[in-house]
Amino acid sequence: MKTTKQLICLLLAGVTLFSACSKDNDETPAGAPTIEGLEVGSGNNLIAHPGNDLHIEAQVTAPGNVKDIVLEIHPETGSGWEVNTTYTDGYAGTKNTEFHEHIDVPADAATGHYHGHLKVTDQNGRVTEAEFELSVEADPTLPSVTGFEVGYGNDLHVEATVNAPNKIAQIAVEVHGNGFEKEVVYTDAAMVGQTTYNLHKHVDVAAAPAGHYHVHLKVVDQAGKEIEFEEHFDKP
Repeated sequence: MKTTKQLICLLLAGVTLFSACSKDNDETPAGAPTIEGLEVGSGNNLIAHPGNDLHIEAQVTAPGNVKDIVLEIHPETGSGWEVNTTYTDGYAGTKNTEFHEHIDVPADAATGHYHGHLKVTDQNGRVTEAEFELSVEADPTLPSVTGFEVGYGNDLHVEATVNAPNKIAQIAVEVHGNGFEKEVVYTDAAMVGQTTYNLHKHVDVAAAPAGHYHVHLKVVDQAGKEIEFEEHFDKP
């Protein structure tokens, strides 16, 4: 009788072990991250201008959760402007996220051809990389912005001095973060057709939850040229 009980116990232990091993074997490793819809420059024109912001955006999916996102930019040949930045805030730990950053291009950045890499690493160490070409070009007729400031009180206060040699067509303010997104386009009679305009606006963000937000100021001139600048604010 004792021997029979021991055999039954051994059989049950074997079944349990086999079941556990089967479950382990059935677990499929998370797929590698993906990068889709990569957009570099205004309207994905793959152009950056010294002294202005470079817009970069992409949809990132990481079944194994994002560890970090690295952006690298370097000249095709020789020396010049370089970027090597690791992003974790707002991205680490997510499975699906929109990578959206604006990179300061120094006023003295050398013009010419550049090469870029956007690399996503997940928490399992799997890496996916997207590459792009970039042209740094000087254009003195582009709109420019100075004194761009934002502040949060009862609403979002935005101010800046806008210069547009080709005359202003419109100015847009976009706010996004924490699942909230709002864009307001201004075509006031006082600004349209002007080469210089002191922007002073208040944007209602009452519906936005507490958190950190990006603010994009985009100026479009009457030649169809546009430029975009970025600031940030925290809503308590």
